[in-house]
Amino acid sequence: MEWHQFLESVARADHSVLSAHLSSCDPVSCTDRGVFTVSCCRKFSYEELLQEQQALQKALASFYRLPLILRLVYDAEKDACTKEKTVFTLFEELSRSNSVVQFIIREFGGELIY
Repeated sequence: MEWHQFLESVARADHSVLSAHLSSCDPVSCTDRGVFTVSCCRKFSYEELLQEQQALQKALASFYRLPLILRLVYDAEKDACTKEKTVFTLFEELSRSNSVVQFIIREFGGELIY
């Protein structure tokens, strides 16, 4: 809940672009040494936030009133799962897993026309 309040505070401070990038991220952990880790599931957002890491760190420390150190990490595995599939990828997957599609391909020479 506090994370969403932090995002709102960033947006109110005329950093709506950073807020949008942060909304695709999730807080992961906070160590006893004050290292606050945020995981980004979009590479573009991760790269943009890296450029503004110091400003974000100041905003984070100010919001939580703690001397926090921001650590950004990119979650490539999660990024791969969230990418949209093309019709070609979907057809390929169905041609391997769906018996009806396999029948249409085998018996009628069905293929994707797009």
